[in-house]
Amino acid sequence: MPTPNIILICSDQHGFRYAGHPLVKTPNLDRLAERGTVFSNTYCASPLCTPGRASMMTGM
Repeated sequence: MPTPNIILICSDQHGFRYAGHPLVKTPNLDRLAERGTVFSNTYCASPLCTPGRASMMTGM
C-alpha cells in the first residue's frame, strides 16, 4: 500500500464554500475537498485554538 499524502489545514473561523457557505469563495480548498477526504463530523474537547491544536498534534 503506498504512503498517503496528507495535508493538514488549520485555520481559525474559516468558512468553507464546499461545506455550504454562500458567500465564501475558496476554489483551491474546494478542489482539495473534491479530490480528497473531508472530516466534517469531528470533535474537539477544548473550544479554544491553542489547546485544541496541541491536543490534535500530540494525540491527547
